[in-house]
Amino acid sequence: MPVPDEAGAAERAWRVVDAAFESREPVRWSRKHRGPLAALVAAGAILVAALTPPGMAVVDRFRDAVGREPARPALVELPAPGRLLVLSSDGPWVVREDGSKRLLGDYEDASWSPHGLFVVATRGRQLVALDPESGDPRWSLSRAEPVKDPRWGGVGLDTRIAYRAGATLHVVAGDGSPDTVIADGIAPVAPAWKPDSHVLTYADAAGRVHVVDVDARRQLWRSSAIDQIRELAFFRARVVVSTTTKVIVLEAGKPTPLLEVPANHSLLDTVLLQYGGLLYADYNPRGDTTALLRSDCTVAGACRLMPDTRMFEGPGRISDLISSPDLSWVTAGWPAADQFLFFESAPRRPGKVDAVSNVTAEFSPGTGGASFPVVLGWAPPKP
Repeated sequence: MPVPDEAGAAERAWRVVDAAFESREPVRWSRKHRGPLAALVAAGAILVAALTPPGMAVVDRFRDAVGREPARPALVELPAPGRLLVLSSDGPWVVREDGSKRLLGDYEDASWSPHGLFVVATRGRQLVALDPESGDPRWSLSRAEPVKDPRWGGVGLDTRIAYRAGATLHVVAGDGSPDTVIADGIAPVAPAWKPDSHVLTYADAAGRVHVVDVDARRQLWRSSAIDQIRELAFFRARVVVSTTTKVIVLEAGKPTPLLEVPANHSLLDTVLLQYGGLLYADYNPRGDTTALLRSDCTVAGACRLMPDTRMFEGPGRISDLISSPDLSWVTAGWPAADQFLFFESAPRRPGKVDAVSNVTAEFSPGTGGASFPVVLGWAPPKP
């Protein structure tokens, strides 16, 4: 972890060493010793560079230019308990903790139920609830418009599924009935459930964020318009809004800016970490690189002056940030290297990453020209 004023401390230390060198008593040195001494100095410089945080960062970035090494050749296990839901060109797969996988079928999108008992998937104008062990459908319904962004929430066995059908937001009970229209004219952004509740947030076409009690059909609050909303999430009673350039926290509709990427950069993805921290993907189109940075300050005040921690950096776009159920690990997708990345959300040393290579072929066996798979969710272990 970088310490406060690390760069300043290094500069002051260098000035002390430089002053000591200048005040030394010159000693004549024969020419025959210069070659071995130069080699020793060069080796020492390389060693120091490799073992200091700036040097390790340079080594890591050079290594990451062609993919993270060493990397496992296949996804043989998960670093934390639970099951992954991965969407490939062939459809969604369930990946168990031991690395075994099952293809659920030819579906376009999917997400877990709150405790991983079921999977809800979409195909065209159809919404389907599936058994994640067998892939068998439990129930389905059809709509006149294409069905998108299914999200399953609720309490215990009393669950609800929110989904978009065209520009209309629907909520259906976890057993498939009844189905209710919540709002019209909504934005093409996935809704989000407040954990263990029937409270839902969504964005309308004007960029306003709404929070509603779906059972009472009552709006709790609404924000003013926010441009280019990309993702919504709940953190306790607050709604975290990610746009293409910044993150905003809404509490009872009142906005508090959380972070903003530099000018001309893009915010590709965000995920909440343990203790309320935030990991985000900052894409620099000029260099075609993505930096994953951790912000440990999610409130206003003096802690906003704390610098963000650079967890990882590599070429191309890195996104699909998903936390494990216990929030101890995060996975990310790196198409340029054909790798999934797994790293601790609060690592002892930033840059420590477990990588898995050849993931496109692994999730599209026997398929040529398949697209890079996307991690959709990480559910608890099977009950």
